[in-house]
Amino acid sequence: MHEEHRKRMRERYLQSGFDGFSDHEIVECLLYFSIPRGDTNELAHRLMERFGSVRNILEALPEELIAEDGIGEHSAFLFKLACETLRRYAKDTLLVAPTYRTLSAVSEYLCRKFIGQSTECVYLMLLNNRLSLIDCCKISEGTVNNSIVPIRKITEKMILRKASVVVLAHNHPNGIATPSQSDLDVTAQIASMFNMMGVQLLEHLIVADDTVFPILQSGRVNVGEFREEVLSANPTLLQDFYDIDANNWRFSFFRDLTGKGAE
Repeated sequence: MHEEHRKRMRERYLQSGFDGFSDHEIVECLLYFSIPRGDTNELAHRLMERFGSVRNILEALPEELIAEDGIGEHSAFLFKLACETLRRYAKDTLLVAPTYRTLSAVSEYLCRKFIGQSTECVYLMLLNNRLSLIDCCKISEGTVNNSIVPIRKITEKMILRKASVVVLAHNHPNGIATPSQSDLDVTAQIASMFNMMGVQLLEHLIVADDTVFPILQSGRVNVGEFREEVLSANPTLLQDFYDIDANNWRFSFFRDLTGKGAE
């Protein structure tokens, strides 16, 4: 009987989410994870009557929870874990994400990722439409001379994190910051794919030592039509973003880190 009730509760959630659930039903479902069998509905009612709210239940001391008949150490731990998880979540949502509104800022941030890297690897920088950072992750690592760009993995991360702007970067260890034909082909392929998804590939950087080459800014890949559709709502974005002289695409910025001057 209880298994059928739990099954109906899960199906109800899958159909319409938790919006239609009362407070005691939320507590009841949470208790499923610490009380694998039995009726948690009555227990959830008693907890709500005693503590008055979901918040008070989560913030109650473990000994206060255990004093309620039916609540053991596992259930008390579950409530405290849920409470702390919510605190961490709230803290994270209050953090102000850094913004990267210029090519110099993006390049300096990404190139720090390659310090000490002896093999070729690819980083994916995910941004929202205000160019605030959502995430940055390594998505591929290969040999010294070759790294495969996993387009499927890029797409999955982009969709999962709900990014609207993407910057790619990969390094040429012990080489020069000049794109190969393969680099250009992959850039065009990814830009075209993102365009169909309504996402902007803002730049694809090649890093070698303290030097950066922005492929899109160089004009080596024709993605003009891809940009216009996505950036029509913010026509000044590209103008503001490319703070580097278009005639000097290679530039050095590690002056503070390496002691080398700008080129």
